[in-house]
Amino acid sequence: MSRIESTLDTLISLERPLLVALDVDGTVSPIVQDPDLAKIPASTLSTLAGLAEAPDVELALITGRDLTSLARMEQLEGVWRAVEHGGLVLAPGQTPSKRRLTSGQRGALGRFRQWIDEHARDAFIEYKPQAIAVHVRAIAARDPARADQLLREADDLAESLGLHVRRGKALREAEAEHHDKGSALREIFERSRARSVFFAGDDLTDFAAIDFAANHGVGAFVCSDEQRGTPNSSAVLLHSVDEVTALLAQLLQRITT
Repeated sequence: MSRIESTLDTLISLERPLLVALDVDGTVSPIVQDPDLAKIPASTLSTLAGLAEAPDVELALITGRDLTSLARMEQLEGVWRAVEHGGLVLAPGQTPSKRRLTSGQRGALGRFRQWIDEHARDAFIEYKPQAIAVHVRAIAARDPARADQLLREADDLAESLGLHVRRGKALREAEAEHHDKGSALREIFERSRARSVFFAGDDLTDFAAIDFAANHGVGAFVCSDEQRGTPNSSAVLLHSVDEVTALLAQLLQRITT
């Protein structure tokens, strides 16, 4: 029996309602150097739409992107969303409320942005409501030493400013408030009243959610050359976005036939 078939049999046996929760980049969307160009393939979007409508299934997308960035990639209906690594969790159809930063937090993020303008203008920068993310994947492709230097400098500055540092694949993020995908997954699990959960992710930032899922169903880690470490839990190892896509398509077929 193949790895996907074995995982599928386990998922089908889990108690319903089943929460199917997924990271986006590197899990259902192939990694690209420019995050603004990332796309969820049309066939995958169709599968996700089917899962969102399937009986006794709740679908969630849990991502480091902010809500505007995620909306450029999908406009699915009936989906839970946790954006900014769990900084904002929305039920299907829920409208986000206004979030405010303290003057100290605004000042710290402003100082971090000033450093970017002076030293990291060639990096890809995401400006989020409560965080700033520095992506160095494109820089690393041509100058690995400079990419490493930028990550170290971002670490040191964010910590000195009292910001939380999030470390991911070719990424450093300075956050005004700390959140994680594990807490977001727990919140969705409880609010949706699911009885079991499947979560798949591909980065250090997904480990907490993978561990939670492994204790309440199945957690899966999508392997890549960029992230060789694996979660400490009994995670299922998937080896590409294509394997995730195949698993989801077969799950939908099994659930709806």
